[in-house]
Amino acid sequence: MLAVVATLATGCTPLHPSGCHKTSAMGNCGSGTWDDQDEWGAQARAIRTAINAKIADPQSWKGKKCRLHLEFAMDGTVSNISTSNGNKAYCEALKSAAQKAKFPAFTHPEVYRDFQKSGFSMRG
Repeated sequence: MLAVVATLATGCTPLHPSGCHKTSAMGNCGSGTWDDQDEWGAQARAIRTAINAKIADPQSWKGKKCRLHLEFAMDGTVSNISTSNGNKAYCEALKSAAQKAKFPAFTHPEVYRDFQKSGFSMRG
């Protein structure tokens, strides 16, 4: 009887913990890494794809790294772009690509809150 009460009390909590917006029961509750299988991961991948689509001469940046800092509006427009900790030329190429990129709008307020001012570890 106690097991039944405990099950009823917890319900599906492990599948959808507070603050987690998973899209599937097997997904994790990450917050924006490329591999997360949730809204945060999807947004991070869409941002990366938009930048990679606009970067000049992508083959020349293999092995290079840069930290890209972006400030977003809810509609996906970028209000501020900066870089740090990386190859100077690659960082400039990323900054230029981000200025040209069309980023997706944020459809979840929680995702926007976490991405409004964000940094991405980019690798060529």
